[in-house]
Amino acid sequence: STLLLWTAGLAVGTLDPVCWTLGAPQSACVSMSPIPWSHPADPPSPWNIAVDNINPANRVVTVTVAGSPGANYRSILLQARRPGSDEPLGTFLEPPQGSGLKLMTCSAADDSVTNRLFPRYKGDVTLTWQAPGVGYLGNIYFVATIIEDCIPQVYWVDIQSESLDGVLSALPSDVFWPGSTPDGYFWASASASYQVEGAWNVDGKGESMWDWWAHLNGLYAGDDACKSYFNYARDVEMTGELGLKAYRFSISWTRILPNGSLSGGINQPGIDYYNNLINGLIANGKTPYISLYHWDGSQALQDAYGGWLSENIVSDFNDYARVCFQAFGDRVKYWATFNEPWSFVVSGYGIAGAPPGIWDAQKTEMYKAAHNVIKAHARAWHTYDDEFRATQQGQVGIVIGALWSKPQDENNPGDVEGARLYQEFFLGWFANPIFGNGDYPQDMKDIIAYNSAQEGWPESRLPTFTADEIANNRGTADFVGLNQYSARLIYASNDTSPVDPDTGWFNWMSIMIPDLYGYRENINLDWPQGEMIFLFVTPWCVREQLDYFKATYQHQVPFYLTESGISEAEFDPPKYDDIWRTCYYYLYTDEIVKAIQLDGTDHRGFFAWTMMDNVEWGAQTSERFGLYYTNFSDPARTRTPKDSVASYRDITTNGGFPLGASHTEHAQQIWDWCQTHAPYVGTRPDHAATFNAQTRIRQTDPTVDYALPGVRVGAQYRDKVLKNNP
Repeated sequence: STLLLWTAGLAVGTLDPVCWTLGAPQSACVSMSPIPWSHPADPPSPWNIAVDNINPANRVVTVTVAGSPGANYRSILLQARRPGSDEPLGTFLEPPQGSGLKLMTCSAADDSVTNRLFPRYKGDVTLTWQAPGVGYLGNIYFVATIIEDCIPQVYWVDIQSESLDGVLSALPSDVFWPGSTPDGYFWASASASYQVEGAWNVDGKGESMWDWWAHLNGLYAGDDACKSYFNYARDVEMTGELGLKAYRFSISWTRILPNGSLSGGINQPGIDYYNNLINGLIANGKTPYISLYHWDGSQALQDAYGGWLSENIVSDFNDYARVCFQAFGDRVKYWATFNEPWSFVVSGYGIAGAPPGIWDAQKTEMYKAAHNVIKAHARAWHTYDDEFRATQQGQVGIVIGALWSKPQDENNPGDVEGARLYQEFFLGWFANPIFGNGDYPQDMKDIIAYNSAQEGWPESRLPTFTADEIANNRGTADFVGLNQYSARLIYASNDTSPVDPDTGWFNWMSIMIPDLYGYRENINLDWPQGEMIFLFVTPWCVREQLDYFKATYQHQVPFYLTESGISEAEFDPPKYDDIWRTCYYYLYTDEIVKAIQLDGTDHRGFFAWTMMDNVEWGAQTSERFGLYYTNFSDPARTRTPKDSVASYRDITTNGGFPLGASHTEHAQQIWDWCQTHAPYVGTRPDHAATFNAQTRIRQTDPTVDYALPGVRVGAQYRDKVLKNNP
């Protein structure tokens, strides 16, 4: 809590008008701060204002104005304000009968409290005040002017309470908070080119890395996907049905540059497709929000020089970005260079779980790939800044995905350190060069350098940025998108084996973060879970990671939650009554309302993943994240709204959870239930998986290999991990 320091001064002298609050009409609102007379010898004020508590169900604060023994007053005026403003905020509720107090309007109805006529009053004054439904509340405080006598005129001005931050920070993290986001907030959804477009080799499009990889593994759902290349008008129509303010999609690099570089020419049909989509969105009042790279890079560049392993790709990516800025930047004002670089770097260049399928036995390749991704991002940002910003007035940022980490035991220093390092290696790997000091996190540099020396390497396996590159990296983002789904508990452990030979479960950290020894991850068995076996429902992770980001990185920019969602299995007949998704979005979107109102976070958009069931990468169509059901058996790829469309539309069209709205009341009614396992049981068919009632963890068939490994791995992949063998 912060005590806001304005002096409460005793004044004796002319007060104009005389005893202005006595019997003041509703229309009267005079200055709370008549010219005070103050002197070092002034006695301290006998009055104080205490914020007693807050009821999160209706945002009502109880506040008491109390005097020292013997203190009394003729007149009082009480308001809630922000620092530096004379504008009263919120709404006072009807004062208690017999209190002699009444409501008064200054700027808005009932935003102030004063009193009626004589006599002199004694004792405490306790009132209730309802906080505004929009905007940051933590810096609001209560201020009073109290008149002790009219003749002679003796009054106290600027008697202040502490800010609301204290009572707000004491609220439980899982409480429901009714409130709304500011005007202009992006309630939206997101998609990715490979997952929805189809038309993999149509109209001059070149082969992407995911086209090649999927075909190599006998996976063909992405060839047609949702047929959005042909059905973009229906995509735009659905954004209207959902009440969205924006739509995030990605551009397929090889649909614009078929061989990945300018040497192969620009593919005009690809330009036309994205122009049609962009123009359709804008015509319907939706803001296009574009990712330049959502994992489907150029296979031709991978064949030519190793893709992200070569610094050559920095120039080719910059050329591709420039073409997009030139073609679409007159209408597109939000650009993300990359979506979740950690995911495609580690999966593709580390653990052979995605294209190009490299098993990084020496733990070098994924660091090389990431190094070039960061340089490519910085180069593209500077290109926009130098060549396009002045005329197009847009913004360029990056989307980072990282599970949140908490110590399993808050009182164990090893667990606390493990949770912190988890974020450094997961989030900080890409965030620190861009939003921090321009370089990798120091702990990451030190740990990898030490491990490299122990392994006999002459230098660290982690590449080094030059001083010029560090300066070039730093601050190269106008916003940050965070894909926030789930969390893990981290604990210190001497067991560093990657796979338990008896159960087939693997130590995710030892594979995905191979240089972070001495720690393992866990989950709380009470956390609910959807169909995707490594995503647990942990909505509190949203605010905690936002707070961490704000406290850790020097380059402060607006936040967007660019992906969040839950999946169910593929059912026949399909399930439309997806109460789990309604629960999920109630829980996660309210975290954003709380981040804005309770924490003061500059947060500007929530993008639900995803608008329609799509091709979930290596899982094909078996994981369904969509608000709309996609019929992949229908050549037309019919999209049918699930029940969650209505509940998400209630959120988007109302800007959150305003008091009195029917969906706000519904969210309050089922809030506690949504945090149990019960709503999510329907995501899992019996024939697809078993559910261990004792551990409350889903267990899939251990003989099956996954293109994107989950928490349990198949026998063949397990052997690869154990033998460190590509």
